[in-house]
Amino acid sequence: MTDDLWPVSIGMFRVKGGWCAAAWTRKGLCALTLPTRKRAEAFRKLSSLTDPGNPGTSSKPPSDIVMAVRLALSGKPFRPPKTDLSALTEFQRRILRATATIPLGQTRSYAWTAGKAGSPLGCRAAGQALHANPIPLLIPCHRVVESGGGIGGFGGGLRWKRFLLRLESTRR
Repeated sequence: MTDDLWPVSIGMFRVKGGWCAAAWTRKGLCALTLPTRKRAEAFRKLSSLTDPGNPGTSSKPPSDIVMAVRLALSGKPFRPPKTDLSALTEFQRRILRATATIPLGQTRSYAWTAGKAGSPLGCRAAGQALHANPIPLLIPCHRVVESGGGIGGFGGGLRWKRFLLRLESTRR
C-alpha cells in the first residue's frame, strides 16, 4: 500500500439482504465488499482488502457510496463515486478504468477489456486484474465475459456474477 492511501476510513452499511463494508481515503473509495448476511463477515472481507497493519478509522460511509451500492444492487443506473486505486498497479488501474466504461445491461469480453486498456494480447492478465478488483459491483467486472460466450470467472463467485448479470438484464 502506498502512503497516499492513508488515512483510510472504513464503514459498514445495511443493504437489502445484508451488510456491505467500504474503505475510502480522501481521494475516494478504495475497497468495497459484496453484501454478506452478517456484519462481522463484511468487516472480515473488507479487512482482507485493506492494510492489516492499519485497519482504518470507523466512520459513516459517504452517502454517494451507499446510494451507488443500493442502486447497483437494484439493477438501476448509478453514478459511481470517486475512487482511489493507487494501491493497484498501473495495468490493473487501466483494466478497471476500461471496465468502468461498460454500460449497464451490456457485457464485453476479456479481449475487449485488454485492448481498451492498451494491452490487446493481455486477456489472461486482464482476467487476473479483474479478479483483484477491490471495488466489485461499482467497477462492474461482472460485465466482462469470455469471447466464446462463456461466463468466465468472478472474484465474488459465479453465483454472484450470474445474479448481477440477470439483475442488469443481460442475456446470461
